[in-house]
Amino acid sequence: MGFWTRDEPEEVVFDEVVDTDGQIWPAFTDDDGVLWIDVDYDVEVVINGAIVDGQIRGAEVDENGRIWIDYE
Repeated sequence: MGFWTRDEPEEVVFDEVVDTDGQIWPAFTDDDGVLWIDVDYDVEVVINGAIVDGQIRGAEVDENGRIWIDYE
């Protein structure tokens, strides 16, 4: 799940994100839209994309950890 930048956020299904180095990470969001990288170790990455329906879409994570996906 991710959020769009609209008045009413729409659910976007994804299970991977892309960092600024092009590495793909398994990921998910909690009920508040906060992004979690799904690995068994601590990692800090800068996200600039999310894979939605097999396509990489632009994305960013805000100061609260919520992911915002550009779907246009």
